Order: sequence, then structure tokens, then C-alpha cells
Amino acid sequence: MESCPSIKNILLLDSEGKRVAVKYYTDEWPTLAAKLAFEKSVFTKTLKTNSRTEAEITILDGYIVIYKVIQDLHFFVTGGDDENELIIATVLQGFFDAVGILLRNNVDKMSALENLDLILLCLDEIVDGGIILETEASVIASKVTANSLDGSTSLSEQTISQALATAREHLARSLLS
Repeated sequence: MESCPSIKNILLLDSEGKRVAVKYYTDEWPTLAAKLAFEKSVFTKTLKTNSRTEAEITILDGYIVIYKVIQDLHFFVTGGDDENELIIATVLQGFFDAVGILLRNNVDKMSALENLDLILLCLDEIVDGGIILETEASVIASKVTANSLDGSTSLSEQTISQALATAREHLARSLLS
């Protein structure tokens, strides 16, 4: 396991530093208070930078944090100080691009909250227990849409009428259950 790159956490915060979706893969932040304190310090340290065009890197409390901002969302991926920055950046870019695909390039806080289930599935497809599983955005997005649609047609391949029919079918099933 020593030679296998690992991720400490992935954070998606809003423009005020509040949680949208977060996932911790280690016990280095054992309590909710410790996690919230870390999130606040990461957000505060990176707030004044311009990371809208490219990913930026910083070191915070002995951790490498790579981050990117779009609209009112701040994406962060944290690794240990002995990790390769390029690998962490690849994880960030995969997450960032997969969210863009899943939200149809309408990446903002409202869309993220409306599709929180897809974003959480996205996190599960990228990293498991700190071990990187996938970084290719199109693969991540297709796995997420396959999981969320019970193996039916992917979101990008559905027409509006098909999507409405699928939604009606899911609603009818839930009402009859």
C-alpha cells in the first residue's frame, strides 16, 4: 500500500465555504468539528486565488490540496505531502469534468444540490477508501448514469420524451410501492 497513491478527502464547497458534498477517506479528522475546521481553513486559504482557469496547488497543515473553482462551487482534492501532485490533480480534473458532464455544463450550487445523488455516486466511482479507481470523466459519468438509471439508457442518449417516460415510470413505481 505504501507505493499506491491515495487521496485523503474530496471536498465540494459553495462560495461561502459551506459543504455541498464531501467525502473523507482517512481518520485523520476524527470528528465533525475537525472536518469542518479543516474545510474552513482550506477555503479561507484558497479564497483569494484565481483558480478559475486552471487547477491551483497549495500546502496546508502538511497536506497537498489541489483545487479549482467554477461559478459558486469550489472543488478540492487533498493528498498527503508525500503524494504526487500530478496524480492528485488528475483526480481533481476527473471529478471536475465528470460533474460538468453530469450537470450538462450547468455547474453551479443549485444544480449540484438538485443532483447531489449523482455527485455522491461520482465520488464513489472515483475513489474508494482513499484508493483511486478512475480518473477519466466520461467513464465516471457513464458509470454514474448507468447506476442512477438502473442500467437503462445513459442520460446523454435519452431524448426529452424518453427522460419524461423514465421519470413517470419511476414515479408510478414509487406510488404503487
